[in-house]
Amino acid sequence: MKKLIALTLLGTMAFSMPVMAQDYEPPVAVYLEDSSNVGDPAITVAAIEEDKLVGEYMNNAVTGTWLLEDVVPVAQGGDVIVDGVQTDLTFSVLKADADHSGVAQKFAETLGGKVLNVVTVKNPVTLSFNVANVNFYTPGITAGQNVKVYKYNKGEWVEFNVTEVREDHVVVDMTSGGVIAFIEVAQ
Repeated sequence: MKKLIALTLLGTMAFSMPVMAQDYEPPVAVYLEDSSNVGDPAITVAAIEEDKLVGEYMNNAVTGTWLLEDVVPVAQGGDVIVDGVQTDLTFSVLKADADHSGVAQKFAETLGGKVLNVVTVKNPVTLSFNVANVNFYTPGITAGQNVKVYKYNKGEWVEFNVTEVREDHVVVDMTSGGVIAFIEVAQ
């Protein structure tokens, strides 16, 4: 009887080891919105590569992200002011991963606030700057709303200077790209 149990356990281990050794990746899905009529499959492929909806890709926006409900969309349409000089540059707005969303939620709780969205912002590769004044389009934000913006840097959230909060816009002085969280805090 002992041999039968030992052989059963050995067989179970042999069949379960490959399953246990596999890495688990969260599912990645990109859906075409009902209103999508891209006509160009390259746009759909590019959206998939950025883990975005086609509309997000085409509008340089993030309208939803891992672990967060009721997010405020974040987009960037160009005209970034770099070290005080108006440019026609656009910073890319990409989805942050689930780990950053979770860490941002925990951080927001310490502030008594709520995460509005977490995104990854990338500046053009060749751009070197001290301060870039970036106007983010954030539909649903109202004038006077107390929105703070923080960058995740080596396990810490560092506050960026928010220069203006107006209807559907949050304007931020950024010193570098990276993962940033838009957090509403009590007045």
